[in-house]
Amino acid sequence: MSRVLVMPPDMDAATMKSQRPVCEDAATCGDDVVVDMSRVEFIDSSGVGAIVFMYKRLVSSGRKIQLTGVKGQPLQLLTYLRLNELIVN
Repeated sequence: MSRVLVMPPDMDAATMKSQRPVCEDAATCGDDVVVDMSRVEFIDSSGVGAIVFMYKRLVSSGRKIQLTGVKGQPLQLLTYLRLNELIVN
C-alpha cells in the first residue's frame, strides 16, 4: 500500500517549514510514498531537501518513493540535479 502526499503549489522555504511534519510522518509511516507534484509550480532547495529527506528515510527502511505529476520548473530542477534518474516516474 502507498501513502499519497499532495504537495502545495510552492515548495519553498516558507511553505516547507509548515510541511515538515507531514513529510516526516510520510517518511516514517511504514508505507511506500507517492508524492503528487501536479500542483507544484515552484521548488527551491528546501523542497528538494524535503524530497531527499523522504527518499533517504524510505530507502533505508526498504520502502519506495515515487514522484508523479512533475512538470515545469520543478521538473527542470530535478532533472538538472539528476534526481529524476532516481525517483521521478
